[in-house]
Amino acid sequence: MSSTPSPNGPGSGSAAAPTSGSSTLTTYRIAAAHVAERLRLKDFRDKVTDTVVDLSNYEMVIRYSDNSYAFVYNYGSVVFFNVPDAVQARELTRFRETKEAQRIGDTTEVFLVDEKADLGPKSNQVFFDRVEVGKITYAKIKIICMLVAESTALEYYDILIENLLEQATIYTKKLEAQGRFLESKEDLLKFVGQCLSAKQEIISNLYIVDSPDETWDNSELNKIFHELKQMLDIDVRYRAVEYKAKIIQESVEVITDLVKSRRETMLELTVILLIAFEVIVGFIRH
Repeated sequence: MSSTPSPNGPGSGSAAAPTSGSSTLTTYRIAAAHVAERLRLKDFRDKVTDTVVDLSNYEMVIRYSDNSYAFVYNYGSVVFFNVPDAVQARELTRFRETKEAQRIGDTTEVFLVDEKADLGPKSNQVFFDRVEVGKITYAKIKIICMLVAESTALEYYDILIENLLEQATIYTKKLEAQGRFLESKEDLLKFVGQCLSAKQEIISNLYIVDSPDETWDNSELNKIFHELKQMLDIDVRYRAVEYKAKIIQESVEVITDLVKSRRETMLELTVILLIAFEVIVGFIRH
């Protein structure tokens, strides 16, 4: 697996078709990108020219041909399974035309699925950059792509939170050195808004760590799901993002209190000046 922020999305090489290394091995390529902080899937449905095999508020699945799919998630991740690069580029352009803006560039990941006939139809092995399966099925494809999508979204929000932490550190250092904020109230409130917006997005979008329904009564899918989830460090990375979000929340509370205190001080000073003015005017009149 590889994961990098990219302004252009996933895709490398000239084709995404499966490759056969031997008579018993077929390799499928997965390319994922987090392209938005929110996608309205039902609004996008009418613009899709290929077959939509599944559509809900959470997920849309587009089928291009046998074992060739795009999985689109409402939290902004798009995963292509065995889809040519040209088709990926076309679809990503459509999504970017309808997406809600995000604050950093795309994060992308590439993953592989090897179908090895000598493993047996129900034998599956999970590695850091690929999953080996005895027989490829739509259910397996869906589980693997869902986890790669989650991983890509986590990478996006980890970078976003890191950027906000860096800004919070700058404010903290200035407060430590000067004993006060040098920025205007508007700049501080804008930063508070960015932090609150990011936290809201994380809470609403990263609920995606629960086991999907398909794994509940299928031990094979359940095994793939949990082993790949562990290999991708989904839970560990989610807790890290959550912890960093709490640190930012503490910074936001301090900044908010200081801005409020500054405002109250200015109001008190204004009242004092008004009273002094009234006293001086009264004294002059008498």
